[in-house]
Amino acid sequence: MTSRERLLTAMRLQEPDRVPIQVRGVRCWDDAWVSTRHESYRPVIEAVDALGDFADSWSPPSGPFLSLTSVESSAERVDHPDWVETITTMHTPGGDLRARHLSSKRGLPGMQMEFWVKELEDVEKVLSVPYVPLTELDPSGFVAADEAMGDRGLVLAYIGNDPAGLVHDLMGSELLAIWSIEQRDTILRLIDVFLARLLDRADAMIAAGIGPAFAMLGQEYVTPPLHSAKDFREFCVKPERHILKRLHDAGKLLHVHSHGPLDAVLEDFTEICDVLHPIEAPPLGDVPLADAKRRIGGHVCLEGNVQIGDIYATATPELVDMVKQAIDDAAAGGGYILAPTASPHTEVLTDLTVRNYVAMVQTAAEYGR
Repeated sequence: MTSRERLLTAMRLQEPDRVPIQVRGVRCWDDAWVSTRHESYRPVIEAVDALGDFADSWSPPSGPFLSLTSVESSAERVDHPDWVETITTMHTPGGDLRARHLSSKRGLPGMQMEFWVKELEDVEKVLSVPYVPLTELDPSGFVAADEAMGDRGLVLAYIGNDPAGLVHDLMGSELLAIWSIEQRDTILRLIDVFLARLLDRADAMIAAGIGPAFAMLGQEYVTPPLHSAKDFREFCVKPERHILKRLHDAGKLLHVHSHGPLDAVLEDFTEICDVLHPIEAPPLGDVPLADAKRRIGGHVCLEGNVQIGDIYATATPELVDMVKQAIDDAAAGGGYILAPTASPHTEVLTDLTVRNYVAMVQTAAEYGR
């Protein structure tokens, strides 16, 4: 099988020739990414290039709050030793909104320090921005990425964060949790707005021939412990059923990425996705992979769950045992993709981390047949 065939076979809950190996964040096909990596990444890149099954992403044009409208804004940048602070003011018809973000100078993840929505009147400012939907889409960007990828893997068409994730992007985890109790009607109103906009995007992407696999994330913002299982069903499952149905009606698949404890809501994912990553076991999550396979493996392709922290810190023989155990727990009958829980996140990889990445790939390629 080609890598593309292998990934699609697993996503469709069938058994490929071997377990697909999707090494998240190691972008072998991306010359620009490869050229900016420290030399310590070289053995990892070579191992993944030789044995891995690639997955890239592409997204259509967007704008503020999933609208293609143009909104005037101004930005102030403040330089710090390790970070660049950007303070953005958006001049909406309803009044100014302000957000503040830190970007790393060393390639580390960014940090949102201040969100657009801080009080109820900010919600009205957000909704005052005229909505211009994505209706006609030029597919050439996706086609080019897909052709460049070829048989080495898949290009996932990223719709956007899920509706609740988009609400989270407006206000952050703390205010979302508080308002889920104190201003629940406002949260539900925003979720309905973003659901409609995501369906418009899905329709435009389907009409343009994009696919076969789509991607969405953001569910992790409303999983326990910050939110209840009831919240998850109301904020995620209820609206996202419509997105999955729209994609299934067009013969498409949906990949979802959601970290953290999922035990209380695991079965709910059968209603909102075809592929679930990363299914974290204790202590960072609470669902052992074998349990996830037993509970939802007949409905959802499981992708995971080699913990990134173990790749960085665990002795290589133990890491090899973890990889074999993951394959034993989830590969039988198909519907499993071996993957780390996250991307490599340091400028330089230690010798141990390099050995573990290479051992993970080589073990999965041999043991996963």
